[in-house]
Amino acid sequence: MRIIGWVVVAGAFLSLGANARGESLREFLQSVESAATPTVPLRADGTIEISSDAGSIRDRIALVLRSPGDIYIELRDDGTRALILDDGSRAVRAAKGSGADELAGDAVLAGSDFTREDLQPLRVARFSDMRISDDSNGELTAALFPTKSQYTLLAMTFDRQKKVPIKTIYYRDTLNNAVKMERFGGYEQVGGKWLPATISMESFRLKTHTTLTLHWTANPPLSPGLFEADSLSRPSQLEWPASAVTMGK
Repeated sequence: MRIIGWVVVAGAFLSLGANARGESLREFLQSVESAATPTVPLRADGTIEISSDAGSIRDRIALVLRSPGDIYIELRDDGTRALILDDGSRAVRAAKGSGADELAGDAVLAGSDFTREDLQPLRVARFSDMRISDDSNGELTAALFPTKSQYTLLAMTFDRQKKVPIKTIYYRDTLNNAVKMERFGGYEQVGGKWLPATISMESFRLKTHTTLTLHWTANPPLSPGLFEADSLSRPSQLEWPASAVTMGK
């Protein structure tokens, strides 16, 4: 019923373009984009757990972010490595023991519920249209219509004070076909940015669920060439911390 209710709201938000504070949605999203752009390199170490009716798979994961929006991803045991570059306009991936190849926007990361597009940084320029559906109790919910995307609609809820996403519902093909839901939690300030301790993605049709549990640090040591696409064709140079630290213990 929650998803159906959101579709009903879709007919009402078309008349809403600015919030009660007089700030336009575009201005708010630009502030979210700015707030998320790292000013120093950031690294997250933790776990990725993929759950389904058949059971669950767990692995260690590392994410490295740098300005303006480049992301390096590595799974310790699976061996998958990926680079998302130029604000998401370019991405490459290498499976364990394989060379690097292009990573399409709808390509799934290591059998998880996350695609490359889901991991890209928020960029206002990606959306052809946007509408506010609710702005109350410290949260703002907006309908965002992306261009050149596997999705037709993103229903995003933000923490207004921290200027960070709390939840995203992804729609595909039509405006009432909700396919996935993403949640963010446990935000803490690291390197002057609010960063989530948990990110989860649920796929409704597949009945699968992926959870990232992350511990962030600022200004980590970076291997030379970590953000070069050619580096994915060579053995990983990423240094991993002790597992007790990685698991957030």
